[in-house]
Amino acid sequence: MRFLQIALLAMTASFAQAEMKIAVVDMQRAVLASDEAKVAVEKFRAAKQSDIDTITKLETELKGIQDKIAKDGEVMSDEERRKLKNSFEEKATTYKFHRQNMQKAEQQELQLLAQAMEPKMQTALKAIIDEKKYDLVVRPEMVIYNGPGTDITKLLLEKLNAK
Repeated sequence: MRFLQIALLAMTASFAQAEMKIAVVDMQRAVLASDEAKVAVEKFRAAKQSDIDTITKLETELKGIQDKIAKDGEVMSDEERRKLKNSFEEKATTYKFHRQNMQKAEQQELQLLAQAMEPKMQTALKAIIDEKKYDLVVRPEMVIYNGPGTDITKLLLEKLNAK
């Protein structure tokens, strides 16, 4: 993989001498910032509101227990501290479980969105490439430096939102 990146950069450098038009595009950022993604995120949040409320409630309870221990910990009996500690650990485990499930669901939803938007994105990107006559378009993770005006992510986002 490293060799491929070095080879690509070497080719890019030699192509640049031939006055090629090169652009950088962050397709994932364009997808996530698109109007379609914003609508999908709102739908997802509405569908998962009870889970979000559960996570928020658990966060509040965990913070409350921490505050109580910090404030009253010195005057509590060992039994009270032990009960609070056990309650904290139980809620922390529940919180972790719900949070992980929410993160998995978010990732799955974003993958489905990216797959659904792929044809639109490719069409929009092809239109930009044809219109601006780019010879090479690369992802930002393949670039060490890009000058001003080489990032066409905003242009791609505008095309996606226009459709």
